[in-house]
Amino acid sequence: MSNGLDNKVVVVTGGAGGIGSEIARAFARSGAKVVIASRNLDKLNTVGAEIASDGHTCLPIACDVTEPEQVDQMVAKTIRELGGLDVLVNNAGGAMFVKPPEKMRPEEWRAAIALNLDSVFYCSVAAAKHMVNQDNGRIINISSVAGIKNSPSFVHYGAAKAAVISLTKSLAICWGPDNINVNCIAPGLTATEGVAQWLPAKTQEDGTPVPPLQYPPNPEDVADLAVFLGSSASLRISGELFPIRALYESV
Repeated sequence: MSNGLDNKVVVVTGGAGGIGSEIARAFARSGAKVVIASRNLDKLNTVGAEIASDGHTCLPIACDVTEPEQVDQMVAKTIRELGGLDVLVNNAGGAMFVKPPEKMRPEEWRAAIALNLDSVFYCSVAAAKHMVNQDNGRIINISSVAGIKNSPSFVHYGAAKAAVISLTKSLAICWGPDNINVNCIAPGLTATEGVAQWLPAKTQEDGTPVPPLQYPPNPEDVADLAVFLGSSASLRISGELFPIRALYESV
């Protein structure tokens, strides 16, 4: 049974990172034409070459998603070169400036909000202008469990990710009449190379493996959920939040 993704055009922001690159690969394997966007074109080209080497279409586009003009240019280039835009995955983000709130400078707060929240709004609006005209589209926002539970180590990140969840629900209502599904994934600690030093042991004290549901998910697990939300299987799902985390992480 087709998942409805053959030749669909999918944009993944933060597409050179651990989760973003795996989301891009998963959509490509599902038959979609993929755009990966971030500020680092060299990293994008590396990921894009890997995806293309497997026979898939992947277009790297350098874009600072905190700049509305660059976002508009990225969307316009996507439509011009690949013929449309069907799915947007707002994955760009990061837990910047991990420090106590009283030590955070105003410019650091603004930078964190810009990357983790403003970018979601700018990209969603730019994509929706096209999706409204075609009366169809999917927007998938990547939040974090930091936006659901307390985040004392990085209050700015938690606040931005909580706002992404609220924005998701509001945009789903705004664009529901235009057949645009808007949903949100909230990963917990995810087993990417960048967080290897924080990952727990894979074996218990008695030497037996940690059960899979009690260990942090892999980027592939987040990617599989994103593909589901971008596919025809999720046609009637919108405005929803999907945490994906190890069972020990309470939310």
